Amino acid sequence: MANLRGGTFEKQIKDAFFRTLALGESRHMKEDNLTHSLALADKRQMYLNDFKQYLEQNGITEGKINQYMTEETIRDFIEQRTMELSPKSALDYTTGFNSLLKGLEQANITIPANPSENDFLKDFREVFREEMKELEVESGRYIENLDQKLEELKEIRYESYVIAKLQSETGLRVNEAMEVAKNFSKYYNEESGKLEGVIGKGNHEYAPKEISYQLAQEIQKMENIPHYNTYNKDLKEVGINRSHDFRVTYAKDLLQHKLEQGKEYKVALKEVSQEINHHRPEMTEYYLARA
Repeated sequence: MANLRGGTFEKQIKDAFFRTLALGESRHMKEDNLTHSLALADKRQMYLNDFKQYLEQNGITEGKINQYMTEETIRDFIEQRTMELSPKSALDYTTGFNSLLKGLEQANITIPANPSENDFLKDFREVFREEMKELEVESGRYIENLDQKLEELKEIRYESYVIAKLQSETGLRVNEAMEVAKNFSKYYNEESGKLEGVIGKGNHEYAPKEISYQLAQEIQKMENIPHYNTYNKDLKEVGINRSHDFRVTYAKDLLQHKLEQGKEYKVALKEVSQEINHHRPEMTEYYLARA
């Protein structure tokens, strides 16, 4: 393995461009990540220029650009670069950049992140795919008369009521809420009254979440965790189409509360995004449009 040639980032990018270029070469029976089309060449030049700009913005102007392609640096770069992209665009960008890294490695360029052996961008792609799924749903997701529906749910099945209440108080996804209820002592800090260490999509940890004392008692009284199908059936019986509607309702109510406190919209949106463990505030904004 070798470094890119050239004393400047610009020259190294040109070297990367030509080292990975494979125009006119047949891909029959081949599985490589080299550059086989002009359209892909343009995209890869964009990726490299974006990464160069990221390094320069962080005060790095010298050295070999490929040597800065460590897992930690690339993760930070992808997080910043996709911040304002739609989930679909963010997924495409991350997939394309990951392919570039593999192509450079296959062109005998040293990439410290070892992309062929370590798919460390997989969790980013999973997050973006999850975001895309969330955006596919129809509008009108906000739950009106939430307290009343929770009481109705309690009459149908106590366990479903508790999971629904946990979702409504925390904004957790249903699988996350069920995990917390199942292993409550692992996540609940009795002194602070908060849930701690809850892991969401993409292996991102939620900020500690305060829950009511009543809810804590109700969770501990549960005898079993309802099956997903049973839970969804119970929700539909009280007029709630999807378990995810609790999350949308939580986000909308929390944003409104922060705005009423006098916070600027962008500040409030960012805080809500952090509360529901979204990767990017822009995703939360798309999300709220479905409320």
